[in-house]
Amino acid sequence: MIIIESKSYRKTETKLLKNKHKVAELEKLNNIKNIIINKENLHELMISEFKYIYDIRKKSGDLKELYSASLNSNIRLLFKPVGEYPYNEIEIIELEFIEINDKHYKGVNI
Repeated sequence: MIIIESKSYRKTETKLLKNKHKVAELEKLNNIKNIIINKENLHELMISEFKYIYDIRKKSGDLKELYSASLNSNIRLLFKPVGEYPYNEIEIIELEFIEINDKHYKGVNI
């Protein structure tokens, strides 16, 4: 798959992880990136064992277009497939990293 990094993602990655020297979270983020890159499509990611290891899940409610992955108990990576909602996970080969959030999803801009 292909990963597109938004401006907001790069900004929050620096602000929340790099500037605060969160080495474990940065390593976990790199692991998640590598796993996503090595998968053929979103469906393959969602049925893999990594879904449970990194707590990758589809959000619900107002954030139903987003997916998230856990970097630690407070920090989550938010991403969405590139394409029209509702998504066909088998056809999705591009993901856009939206942001890294530690405020329990308040102020998320899609």
